[in-house]
Amino acid sequence: MTIILKPETEQLVQEQLQSGHFRSVDEMIVEGVQARLEGKSLSREPRRKTPAEAVAHIRELRKGNQLPAGVSINDLINEGRA
Repeated sequence: MTIILKPETEQLVQEQLQSGHFRSVDEMIVEGVQARLEGKSLSREPRRKTPAEAVAHIRELRKGNQLPAGVSINDLINEGRA
């Protein structure tokens, strides 16, 4: 069976797959249909990450976050107290 999606729907599907909420398009469709038949919401608990995945995610979030030249953590702490 071939299914044609609107571009915004395809983007939503890709985002859900990349976020780890679903492992496949098939899983997404099956859970969506089951939820609809049961009258449930389509939201679900996010997949728990392994420690290695969590560390990789934190490192990715930290990329580009650097202190300005000549500024230390203590400088920022003291600025927050002022």
